[in-house]
Amino acid sequence: MLISNRWPALLATLVLSAPCWSETPLPDESAFAELLSRVEPHRVLLVGEIHGTAQTPAIVASLASRMAVAERPLIIGLELPATLQRPLQQFLASAGTTDDRKKLLADPFWQRDYQDGRSSVAMFELVESLRVLDLKRDIQVLAFDVPQDAGLGGAVRDQRMAETITAALEATPKARALILAGNFHTRIQASAPWDEKHRFMGHYLTGFDPYSIEIIGIAGSAWICTGNEVDSCKARETPSNTLEAGLELGDEINERGHHGIWRIPVSEQSPPARYSAG
Repeated sequence: MLISNRWPALLATLVLSAPCWSETPLPDESAFAELLSRVEPHRVLLVGEIHGTAQTPAIVASLASRMAVAERPLIIGLELPATLQRPLQQFLASAGTTDDRKKLLADPFWQRDYQDGRSSVAMFELVESLRVLDLKRDIQVLAFDVPQDAGLGGAVRDQRMAETITAALEATPKARALILAGNFHTRIQASAPWDEKHRFMGHYLTGFDPYSIEIIGIAGSAWICTGNEVDSCKARETPSNTLEAGLELGDEINERGHHGIWRIPVSEQSPPARYSAG
């Protein structure tokens, strides 16, 4: 295996070894208990993130392990292109060997130049944790984003993503869903501040009684893109602010378009998981 000269050999070690969630600090157990208690009556939990952190995928992995119960199927939706669905299923059915991981990471989605945080080391570790969970529980991992070459954006993309999730929920009427996406897509309100006709993915899912939260780090960093150019994607520090860490859950939609917000003390950027195989 040859590592791309963009990334040191250490990155390959992180990606191709077992998940290292133990190195990613998670919120207190009481926060998970409070959120799951609030979400219990709802069929869908939408988790909005700022892409490119280590913490949010780790939190979603922990939520999946808690929500996946023997008596009810669980759909875990990830903002990955639908073209990745078959490679994901093959990986989930595999033994998770180094070769299995290399095969999944060879997909163009992980290797693309435009790295917006959705193909990070942490996201790969989330997929690996779901492979292990799949051995014990009835789960389905759903890649619900539009294909990379579809050229769709804005409201049309949100609608198509919602349609894919809707089809999965309708195909498995007893299933609950845990959906991870960017924190704009997970908004529930009927319109966007910049366009009253815009409908977010979360709004299209209101028929399934979703509960929507977003997770943000009040300090630290994230691997994000600030434009359409490849060189706009990099690790960036979180701007200074006066926010306080904590979990705020409500019954009504808040000013950010969600029911709740989970402010964690620190987020850490998670770099791309791309590599070159040779």
